[in-house]
Amino acid sequence: MNERLDAELCNDYPKLFVNRNADMTTTAMCWGFECGDGWYNIIRALCGNIQHHIDSSVKQNQRDNDYNMMLIEMHQGRFDRFDEYYKGYQEHFREEKREELLKEDFRDIRPIVEQVTVDQVKEKFGTLRFYYTGGDKKIDGMVRMAESMSAVTCEKCGAPGKQTSGGWIRTLCDKHAAKEDDYAI
Repeated sequence: MNERLDAELCNDYPKLFVNRNADMTTTAMCWGFECGDGWYNIIRALCGNIQHHIDSSVKQNQRDNDYNMMLIEMHQGRFDRFDEYYKGYQEHFREEKREELLKEDFRDIRPIVEQVTVDQVKEKFGTLRFYYTGGDKKIDGMVRMAESMSAVTCEKCGAPGKQTSGGWIRTLCDKHAAKEDDYAI
């Protein structure tokens, strides 16, 4: 991948690519993105979805904790947090909501998804490989989806493509496959 696109991904997703310039004994990201520019949009969308999922898990965990803390305080006769949240609402509505919440169960606290750090991004056997540490099963699914999308996307230009056979396996559009054939022996 060209340097400009590499830099954009690393700048836009610094938590994912924290090891981009680390030593080769630590990560394979020291060699950059080892694939063509055509997969840039797949990688960008994948990174955006991964980071959004992680950040959302942090926010949801905090909301669950805050909600449960509000219920605990309400059962102890303290309504400061409740009053702050429902300020601006009409008094009769606040009274109804207070009674309703006092009957509510605590929320299950959803876990925070571990921050993903990318270890390597490359082409292998004509498809994208995205190796990482952290995450959860949803992120595993996102990565599998991105990798499968690369199997039908030209690695050179991003147009619809198909895997070439014979020699090095590549995923290319008809135009770039023809150019590759020009160099075949």
